[in-house]
Amino acid sequence: MENNHTANSQSGGKVLAMYDIRGIQDYIYRTPHIKDAMGASLIIEDILMKALRKACEKLSIKPEEMDLEWEKGEEEEEVKPFKMSEKAVQVLYIGGGNAYVIYNGNDLYRNINKIMSKYIIEHTYSLQLAAACVKVTDKYYNDYEELRNKMDDVKAKMAGSKPLGALPIMKTEIRTGYPAIEESPDKNRVDISKETAIKLDEKNEKIKELKQDKFLENYINRGKDSRIAVVHIDGNNMGLRIREQIEHEPDYVKAVNTMRQISHNIKKAYKDIFDNMKDEFEDEDTKFGQNIKRFVRKVIVAGDDITYVCNAHIALETVRYYSEQISGLMMVSEESTQENIKKYGFSICAGIAYIGSHFPFYTAYEVAEACCASAKGEAKKDENKEKLQSGGERIGNYVDFQICKNIHCKNLDKVRQEEYSTPTGENLLIRPYYIPTTHQYGLSKNAGKLNDYTSLKENIRKFSDEKNLPRSFVKDIRNTYSLGRYQMDTLYAFLKSRDWKLPKDSLYEEINGVQTALWYDAAEIMDYNLYITQSQEENADA
Repeated sequence: MENNHTANSQSGGKVLAMYDIRGIQDYIYRTPHIKDAMGASLIIEDILMKALRKACEKLSIKPEEMDLEWEKGEEEEEVKPFKMSEKAVQVLYIGGGNAYVIYNGNDLYRNINKIMSKYIIEHTYSLQLAAACVKVTDKYYNDYEELRNKMDDVKAKMAGSKPLGALPIMKTEIRTGYPAIEESPDKNRVDISKETAIKLDEKNEKIKELKQDKFLENYINRGKDSRIAVVHIDGNNMGLRIREQIEHEPDYVKAVNTMRQISHNIKKAYKDIFDNMKDEFEDEDTKFGQNIKRFVRKVIVAGDDITYVCNAHIALETVRYYSEQISGLMMVSEESTQENIKKYGFSICAGIAYIGSHFPFYTAYEVAEACCASAKGEAKKDENKEKLQSGGERIGNYVDFQICKNIHCKNLDKVRQEEYSTPTGENLLIRPYYIPTTHQYGLSKNAGKLNDYTSLKENIRKFSDEKNLPRSFVKDIRNTYSLGRYQMDTLYAFLKSRDWKLPKDSLYEEINGVQTALWYDAAEIMDYNLYITQSQEENADA
């Protein structure tokens, strides 16, 4: 096999191609409606495979001349072993808007690209396909490195072409800016763009099959509590860590099989944990608090990139559950020893945007993504990371959150600088929070700090118990903190004179050289976490 492989390489026959769909995030989330985003994510889910199949069909490539599957069976529970062959088309990996494919010749690569690009435009209206290729040599890591560099160059130079915009005499759709040329299929019959029509068609077909068409209407009690949360989860250092496993492997078969197994493990782990989390927290029959039902609805689960919508009161605990469950799983199929989990185990960062049921979804997603980025920033600080003996580093599970009061909150850094700093120079926020788990990769040094999620939960529970402090005084603490140190000292003296106690006998503590409010986070988020306070009541009853 190596001889045939080398012969093909020297003859210049085989090429290794990489595909990347550009603009996926904007495409999915460019809508004020959650269900439209769900429809868009369903389109993206397998668009590359569908485009490649269509291209092979149009070029009359026979089934025996191509190998498009990299996982086995309908449930895709196992990885299919890779062999270098003389087939015209061999998929190495495909999923999440990316693909690696080997073609027998540059001409075939170009012809397939033309058909795939057209297919993606026709079926999405506005997405673009970026493609790059290199000649296959006998050293995988050289080809892989050259291909990545070429793709970076292609994307840097690629013109951001868009569909024809609306002329001055044409009606436009506000959400996309595209011509409003079709009529929505719902009872409102509003004019919509072609892009939105495609998303609605997919949503109507697939989501109705799942009986999720009116999930928000079914789960939110209007007039009582319409708080929901948009949660964005992202795996930590995934691309870098995958690259570490394959970048120095010269043999194609070994490298591709390693990449396939890692990709499969990531896909399976993150999807399975999401499904388990959904089963754990969603209960249509069980109600809590003020007649509020729990729900979890997927927007997108693509590898380690996950976005879902849930009832606000369970959002923080869904992230804690996800962190705990994912931390014991690994990207490679090795024995689950503590050392292997430390080296290969997963961890995540998450962002939560708390919104009302009619808040624009695109803005909510931007806030959740910004909170996730904030959590990653905290996780990657030198004092919070753990250096590994084998090289590299591990970072822990962190979460950040934001209550969205208006659309300006999407500028998260600006909002926090302007609204969460007091006139006397204190910072109101401790967040992001570190989530301790059973497998902490040597990061137990972060447990017990002020930004330990366990402490936040405990403070929420204490503030929720009116034996400790009346609810009206908790709100006074939240509101007075923002006025500055002097007003807060006055309130604190009043509470002490009435024998009411805070969880700790102080108001501030220094974090990174700045006096930081100890109780603001818990006071602000308390009303959004009835699930946490209910858990306390259930434990007390038991």
